Amino acid sequence: MGNKGEVECRSCAGARSPGRRRLLTSSGLLVASALLPGVRRVATAEAPTALRIGVMGPFGGPASGTGRDIRQGIEMALDDAGAEGELPLLIDGRQRRIEPVWIDSRSDPVIAADAVGDVLARGEVELMFGGWHTAVALAVMEVEADLGMVHLGNVASGQAIADRLNADPVRYGGWFKGWPSPARLIPQYLEPLSHFRRQGLWRPASLRAAIVVEDTPWGESWGEAMAATLRRLDFEVQVADPVGLEQTDYRRILRHFRQQEVSFLAMTNSGNVAASSFVRQFREEALAALLVADSLRGSSDWYRRTGEASNYAICMDSAMPIALWQRWWVRRYQARYGQYPNIVAAGLHYDYMRMSIRALNAAASLDRERLIRTVHRTAYRGIWNLYRYARQPGAHAVSVNEVMTGRFMEGFYFPMVQLFDGESKIVWPLRYADMRFAAPPWTAAFD
Repeated sequence: MGNKGEVECRSCAGARSPGRRRLLTSSGLLVASALLPGVRRVATAEAPTALRIGVMGPFGGPASGTGRDIRQGIEMALDDAGAEGELPLLIDGRQRRIEPVWIDSRSDPVIAADAVGDVLARGEVELMFGGWHTAVALAVMEVEADLGMVHLGNVASGQAIADRLNADPVRYGGWFKGWPSPARLIPQYLEPLSHFRRQGLWRPASLRAAIVVEDTPWGESWGEAMAATLRRLDFEVQVADPVGLEQTDYRRILRHFRQQEVSFLAMTNSGNVAASSFVRQFREEALAALLVADSLRGSSDWYRRTGEASNYAICMDSAMPIALWQRWWVRRYQARYGQYPNIVAAGLHYDYMRMSIRALNAAASLDRERLIRTVHRTAYRGIWNLYRYARQPGAHAVSVNEVMTGRFMEGFYFPMVQLFDGESKIVWPLRYADMRFAAPPWTAAFD
């Protein structure tokens, strides 16, 4: 398995092919920087020593499917980097091989903070990488900041992380937030939903909308951003009490919204079983509404859990294989693991590991300030996005050290997809669309 070296774990307890995509033929876009030659380094005869990196993720617990996909994406990144000559690293004149130390957060902030604190106290890792949940990130940030650690490639999104980075950019200067805050991503629903209404493709019978979110800082900030976006579309918005990552019974909530004749329902829950249970019960309770099923695809086996109940749901929560090199990456992943990739878990962690390797080779040092400066200077064209970290808050990032949004391959970007029979069909932007948006037939009851 390339240059991964010994694999270790701390605190651990049939996919469909992608739909046909329109190929991009621009020669500039067809060469992703992940496929370019690695940084030129001076070879030595000395055997590489281990650079132990703490890799955090929900490898057990309610999001374990996501954790599996994260791990697979990282393994693939390390093998590809080795094959392309970017590994071993050259740090302070010494060759270093990357040796992951897998740290299981189990989606629990207390468990995660204890596990990371134990690894750091023992001096077992020199760098931190990855992660999924906002609540976990907030807990781990404090442990790491006390020790001046650098943490790359964490994809927790919640606004609370950005607020903390802005409040004390010196203390948290080593933390790099690899997913934009909902305040920058969720407003992207506005343009396609407005277009569908203008074109008569979607005719909501009422201007009543509802939101159901997980009981975490991520869920809170996602719900706030979605409510603000829907109000700009003139919807009256109801927000349900937040739900747990392991909740599986939503019938009472859904029956209430059915009685209210809600025509738009937006949900996010990163618990794999929780999200699929919500989607199944949404159809069982026969709500005449358009469903946003954010985070449903957080595990690659989502369709096995939902079946046809997920048909017609929409979401903007993942990159998609639009370009030729992205489709090729998907095929290689499927050949290796026998399943279609969860792109936001496997794909983003793949890209961030490749970006981290590029930055480590460019810095040629683990010095905290030097590595931070190098990451800020790095604009990395990965498989799925162009990644740049903000030096200050602005139109494309809520905080310092947050990855910046932009259009396709000009920043961090997700298209809108509609789900059909286990496939994600792009419906927006129209330039890359696989199909035209289709209103759910059950909403015709209000026409």
